[in-house]
Amino acid sequence: MDVLYARDEATAADIHAGLPDSPSYSTVRALLKKLLDKGHVAYRQDGPRYVYQPVLLKDKASASASRRLLETFFGGSASAAVVSLLGQQAEKLTVQDIEQIEQELNKLKKKAR
Repeated sequence: MDVLYARDEATAADIHAGLPDSPSYSTVRALLKKLLDKGHVAYRQDGPRYVYQPVLLKDKASASASRRLLETFFGGSASAAVVSLLGQQAEKLTVQDIEQIEQELNKLKKKAR
């Protein structure tokens, strides 16, 4: 899906070439079939090739993936996920990043009261 979102549309060969550590071409085709069946992608025929486009909006896919990530790795706890991410990125955070995070946390505190 990342390749499709980046390109707006792509053939199976384009997607295969655009994946780092790409699985086999037949695996890419099988994944596209699953995505078609779920209604996440559509295609149009261009001669002998199928050109795929994302149907699922990126923000909707992102929200769904975030929920699955929270459930799978953090037991549904957003705070555990945030602490984990901040811990992994601690040395990369700038003072400006930390201030922005603090501002967002302060907004959330006000809403929670």
